[in-house]
Amino acid sequence: MRIAVVLSVEGASYREFASALGAQLDPALFSLSVGTDAVAPDNADLYVAVGTKATAALANTTRPVLSVLTPRSAVDALNVPSSFAAIYIDQPVSRRLALIAAVLPQARSVGVLYSSSLSAELPMLQRAAAAAGLTLNSQEVVRRSDISPDLAEVLSKSDVFLVLADTEIYRPDTLRNILLQTYRQRVPMIGLSSQYVRAGALCAVYTSPRQIAQQAARAIRRYSASGHLPASRHPEDFEVAVNTQVARSLGLNIQDAEQLRAFIGRQK
Repeated sequence: MRIAVVLSVEGASYREFASALGAQLDPALFSLSVGTDAVAPDNADLYVAVGTKATAALANTTRPVLSVLTPRSAVDALNVPSSFAAIYIDQPVSRRLALIAAVLPQARSVGVLYSSSLSAELPMLQRAAAAAGLTLNSQEVVRRSDISPDLAEVLSKSDVFLVLADTEIYRPDTLRNILLQTYRQRVPMIGLSSQYVRAGALCAVYTSPRQIAQQAARAIRRYSASGHLPASRHPEDFEVAVNTQVARSLGLNIQDAEQLRAFIGRQK
């Protein structure tokens, strides 16, 4: 079976995924090629689109496509055929709210910023927050050139700030100021990845490229056996990262990453 792994860019996490996927598949059964969207082969039996750019480039191909490391919002914005499936990069909301319950059991309100591209997800987020006993304070960002007033308004009403997978707000040129503002107002930030935690978020639940590759390999083997990809879904496995220095500076005494991961796993 010929599988074409199509990378959006030559990034380290994308290459890590491709390498881990190759290690998971039997070379006697699967022939793997890796390239960018500009040089995707046209004779593959299955495409694996890695990242948003490659996913968009392959969305209308007649061959089956498995998208990975792409936000659900980006996938939902595409008009994809029934032969398309995805393993989203973002975590299910219930998992992220379970992390909040574990690190901040006293929290009663959670703040989020969102752009118009994520407005359709707000009702689902509101329902999930209410089910977790949390009030959702949401604020749409209209002026992306200056999000500070919107952020200050949300932080003033929230016990914790939850980052959403919204690339219109969370960009390399805005993230540092967002981190500084949440820190100054002493509102813990729940990030999207270990990179967020290293930059100054309190913690995050995330799935590594290696874990995504393991799930993708299972989907590919299922396709090989049945001719059908599993339905699009969130990552099955996950890790937790904690910034202990930020926790100390905020006066928080929280469990370590492994204990938090076990707690979240028990909430299923």
